[in-house]
Amino acid sequence: MQCPVRHLGTEKTQELYRTIYEHLKNSGVEVRFNSPVTEFIIDNQKVLGVKSAVKSYFANYVVVTVGRDGSDWLMKQCASQAIPTEVGIVDIGVRVECRNEVMQEINDNFYEAKLIHYTRTFDDKVRTFCSNPGGFVSSEYYDNNLAVVNGHSYKDLKSENTNFALLVSQKFTEPFNAPIEYGKHIARLANMLTRNKIMVQRFGDLVRGRRTTSDRLYRNNIVPTLKDAVPGDLSLVLPHRILFDIIEMIKSLDKVSPGLASDETLLYGVEVKFYSNIVKVDKSFQSPSVTNLFFGGDGAGITRGLMQASVNGVLIAREIVNKLTSKS
Repeated sequence: MQCPVRHLGTEKTQELYRTIYEHLKNSGVEVRFNSPVTEFIIDNQKVLGVKSAVKSYFANYVVVTVGRDGSDWLMKQCASQAIPTEVGIVDIGVRVECRNEVMQEINDNFYEAKLIHYTRTFDDKVRTFCSNPGGFVSSEYYDNNLAVVNGHSYKDLKSENTNFALLVSQKFTEPFNAPIEYGKHIARLANMLTRNKIMVQRFGDLVRGRRTTSDRLYRNNIVPTLKDAVPGDLSLVLPHRILFDIIEMIKSLDKVSPGLASDETLLYGVEVKFYSNIVKVDKSFQSPSVTNLFFGGDGAGITRGLMQASVNGVLIAREIVNKLTSKS
């Protein structure tokens, strides 16, 4: 089955969000900003609403879709109110940047290919994620100014490079129960070496066991699109197993896209996806322990990207509409 892809671009999504906001407002939906929720109001295993720093809001149904940045907060809320969760998969890796010509066949035919490799040494899952043909590597900041790498692309403005994430998935078992903090710890190590900037290293330097210097980066044929990235050594940051998985994945991808394993290819670190814990839900995405409390999106560990999160939201909305219809 074919699934057509429409690329909006970073600047066009802002217009889209504005249009959605105006539509909701004109439809009578009240949108409150700067009102962070502090806890859920639950009585006798049924949700009644939420509390914010300003006031309480009561509702028959509550939908919680906090996004990755709110995942740590959400898990603390679940722990304090005995809402069941489980330890999920930790996704840690780097963002790869190469010339557009290297990825041209994949870019032209898929735009964003989802490629998965199970490593020969550790049998770990490594996957590509968030590919940006003609895009730009970027920094994003979490609580306490924690810098991690990301990437995006515009509809009209294009670079000469393609960037995408390589993420190593690690499934931990008991007694470990802090995958989000584990990812933040690795990101802090990188921030410590770069003064809260993103680290960049040439692939050739990494496999030779040497750090990338400013001089080597200046002579590199691939010009970094993240201009304030600090040249360094990712082996001082990433665990050996994750680093080994990434090197093996790049060499395997080189057979699909010849030239990817070039000395010139740039690796930015670290990229961490903070959605590792999973809120337990039933088939309708409702908490099995709290009636009418629904969870969705990446922050709840239920989805792994924008498209899945969008579909997740539609399914939750349909479930609530069905509940309302059956009562009327």
